[in-house]
Amino acid sequence: MNPVIRELGLAPYEATFEAMRRFTVARPERTPDEIWLLEHPGVFTLGLSGKEEHVLDPGGIPLVHSDRGGQVTYHGPGQLVVYVLLDLKRAGLGAKRLVSVLQQSVIDFLLAQNIQASTRVGAPGVYVNERKIAALGLRVKGGCSYHGLALNVAMDLSPFDRINPCGFPGLKVTQLSDYGFRGGVDTAGRSFLPYLLKNLDVNGHDASVSAVSGVASKPRDGGQTRPTRAQRGAEKTSRIPIKVIPMEGPLPRKPPWIRAKAPVAPNVLRLKALLRQHNLHTVCEEAACPNLGECFGHGTATFMIMGDLCTRRCPFCDVAHGRPEPLDPEEPRHLAEAVALMGLNYVVITSVDRDDLRDGGAGHFAECVRAVRARAPGIRVEILVPDFRARMDVALERIWQAPPDVFNHNLETVPRLYNKVRPGGDYGWSLKLLQRFGERYPARPTKSGLMLGLGEQMEEVQAVLRDLRAHGCDMLTVGQYLQPSRYHLGVERFVTPEEFEQLGEYARGLGFANVASGPMVRSSYHADRQAMGESLGQSVA
Repeated sequence: MNPVIRELGLAPYEATFEAMRRFTVARPERTPDEIWLLEHPGVFTLGLSGKEEHVLDPGGIPLVHSDRGGQVTYHGPGQLVVYVLLDLKRAGLGAKRLVSVLQQSVIDFLLAQNIQASTRVGAPGVYVNERKIAALGLRVKGGCSYHGLALNVAMDLSPFDRINPCGFPGLKVTQLSDYGFRGGVDTAGRSFLPYLLKNLDVNGHDASVSAVSGVASKPRDGGQTRPTRAQRGAEKTSRIPIKVIPMEGPLPRKPPWIRAKAPVAPNVLRLKALLRQHNLHTVCEEAACPNLGECFGHGTATFMIMGDLCTRRCPFCDVAHGRPEPLDPEEPRHLAEAVALMGLNYVVITSVDRDDLRDGGAGHFAECVRAVRARAPGIRVEILVPDFRARMDVALERIWQAPPDVFNHNLETVPRLYNKVRPGGDYGWSLKLLQRFGERYPARPTKSGLMLGLGEQMEEVQAVLRDLRAHGCDMLTVGQYLQPSRYHLGVERFVTPEEFEQLGEYARGLGFANVASGPMVRSSYHADRQAMGESLGQSVA
């Protein structure tokens, strides 16, 4: 293992959270592992098992729902945060073993500072004299880990009094500076890193930056001391050469017409908590949709069923690739309950590709449609389906058992770019899928979507629109492709609002019943309004 080490400095929590999530879900095989060292501005974070009742008094400090394990904790300046982005199979680690490695690395580092530390059963983290000094929380997707640990170095600990840390009322916290550690976060990070690399069995790093000791040379009572065995071992460990690479700059700046609201409204946090409670996923979150804040903010969502691991690896998509879990037979009921609690009158249901299933997951779509309609009578249901590769006959038979109000399948791009953008997809097959559903249920509209900015020519896009109409497609969405991370396909160009408006007019002239065309348009953005026949041109972008 030879991970890239990055020092990020003081970085906002939500932006960093999205960056490491996108790195993890998009990483190709053989991508080097990475370890990020940083600190965050003040923020409370709530893990997947977190309960807001453990946030006693936020006092103006933001609260962010995270997808890591664990309960509630606080991050702030003066706290070392270490995020471990590892391919666990390649590292020979399981999630539990990685937790043990992180804990032991903290304990070894603290021992070298003459600080005796330990763990507690049932409460991950590291403790000194029954006070917590380091918190842990991980997430694993596609066999890769992200999130990690937070070690209190020299910070304002008072915000911890506003929560039940890690869900334990009355739990006290402590920090390195209470035990004579003189360095700051940078010093602590470079001093801690060799212990982590050693416990991960790292060898052979490029010599660039050596670890810097932040050890107090005298005990707190001022007496002299000889180096301990741990400290003598620390000298050897600290000589492990470490290459620290500054975090690469942001992706190319977007033009002024590409703007999305930050997803921090109270209703956004409420809906995220509701989704976690019912173990549900939304494509809004998994695909990093730029409209998440707006849609969640007014109480709508597109649900992603059948898990959050896709059997394909399309280079434009931000959904994780891997071997999916078996279908959850309780998912249709959980989905229906969540839809009812959210008070929706229109719902979009989509999924990852499930090429591992005989019907591609079509039967599960039908079960979800039935459950939602039974729990919320009168609701309109749109399904956004994969292409059911080599399974069209059996898949459509299952879907016809509980047909949706709108049948949506995206072509994504022009046929010339399929090998680059949508490997494994087939342009003609996708057109045929839309046509066959429309022929069986002519009163129920079919819908498709395209993303622009991947190198297509406008004449090619117009040809695709003509093909869609020739195959009976009724509704259309066209939006700008936005590169989720530097590990995805790059944006060839940003299409102007004027071009989107012209393309929308062209599509309406072909006879599409409804067209949404604009830079920020996505397949299910304002899907309820589009299904009701509202004209959604550039005004929704």
